[in-house]
Amino acid sequence: MDWEQTITDKIDRNRNAKGFPVAEDFGTTDDDVKDYIYDKQRILDREEEREKSLTIPGIILVMPVIIISGFGEGVNLLLLGVVLGVILMLLYFVLMKSLDKNKLKKIYDSDIEDYIAAVTKYKEE
Repeated sequence: MDWEQTITDKIDRNRNAKGFPVAEDFGTTDDDVKDYIYDKQRILDREEEREKSLTIPGIILVMPVIIISGFGEGVNLLLLGVVLGVILMLLYFVLMKSLDKNKLKKIYDSDIEDYIAAVTKYKEE
């Protein structure tokens, strides 16, 4: 069960419970909250998928070795290719992480985040 399911299930189960936070009290609507949670979960899922699937980083790591091997042979060229591959792979991870952070910043809504925090803190009976 991911973060999106946890929050939406808690909202659905406790919607009519006494003392449960109401989205309108936080200046938002249930539909806006569900859309926000869905969008945020998609961004979090992309980040998780990149960590599991190492196809692109693997290709980025190997390509400099293959390209540099066309210019000659030797341990020094091989090491240069590996070092360049590692640097490019690290740049890929940093770039993807920063893109995800920017997307999270763009969709950030303090009212909805406050509502989600209140829902999370609510103790079910």
